[in-house]
Amino acid sequence: MNTFRMKLAAAPIALILALGLSGCGAGEAEQPTAEAGHEEGEESHAEGEGGHAEEESAAERVTIPAASAEASGIGVSTVGPGAIQETLNLTGRIMLQPAARAEVHAPYPGPVRAVTHNIGDIVQRGQTLARVESAESLQTYSIVTPISGVVLERQTNIGDVTSEEPLFVVGDLTRLQAELNVVTRDIGRVASGQSVLITGLDGATRIEARIASVLPTADAHSQTLLARAPLTIPQGSPLRPGMAVRASVVLTEQQVPIAVAREAVQTLEGRTVVFVRVSEDTYEARPVTLGRAGRDTVEIPAGLTPGEIYVSENAFLVKAEIGKGSASHDH
Repeated sequence: MNTFRMKLAAAPIALILALGLSGCGAGEAEQPTAEAGHEEGEESHAEGEGGHAEEESAAERVTIPAASAEASGIGVSTVGPGAIQETLNLTGRIMLQPAARAEVHAPYPGPVRAVTHNIGDIVQRGQTLARVESAESLQTYSIVTPISGVVLERQTNIGDVTSEEPLFVVGDLTRLQAELNVVTRDIGRVASGQSVLITGLDGATRIEARIASVLPTADAHSQTLLARAPLTIPQGSPLRPGMAVRASVVLTEQQVPIAVAREAVQTLEGRTVVFVRVSEDTYEARPVTLGRAGRDTVEIPAGLTPGEIYVSENAFLVKAEIGKGSASHDH
């Protein structure tokens, strides 16, 4: 009887021990599963970061077919050495060269019997402009132009009696000069022989020239010296006497290992970049470090390698295309 009771009492204890051991085993088996889940999460996060980096890198490049780039005016140049020019900006006007303007007088007084040309007419040297009857000899003689050019002024009519005033003014519009204003603080910086770029107010007309002389006396009204630069005017140029112009005088020039066109330098998402063509139709935004800046070029101490092809004209169009890609990626 006692033995049977002892067996019954021991049975619950054994059952509890068995359940406890089973619970411990189950807990130990589940632990590696949690660690595996954590590792899988880290791998997924790493893959996500890698994918984001690839997408961000892709956003810094853009594909523009060669035909489209050419049609849009996207120009390229080769990375290499260049000149950095220190310049001085001036303003002025276009005027006739002294020898390109002629006042035509009547050598003998008398009434004007004929006028053959008017303002705006193109005339050749030796061509008759008017005929005058001499008051002394009563003979009629011709008034001719001493230079070829355009009639700029006409100060006589038939029946007028000539005087010391000119009857006509003729100008050769192919022989012009820029008269540039040099303020007091810049006296001594501008001298004959310096290169100068003359730009019309439209921004499109650009003519290279050289300073021929700087007048020693100041203009009474503006209190500036006049620097004169003769111009060779191409056929069809819109420049005319009296027009206002801007000028950029080259004061010094220094060669540097790598220089790019000023318009090649762009700002993209807060960074200074130059767009490099990495294949026939693929362009990449390359972060660069800027050095000295000149009139037309900028020094690049770091970021570009000699021989690379970069966008030197209309770089803003490549920037716009990359911007479109970034906007599409954000959505």
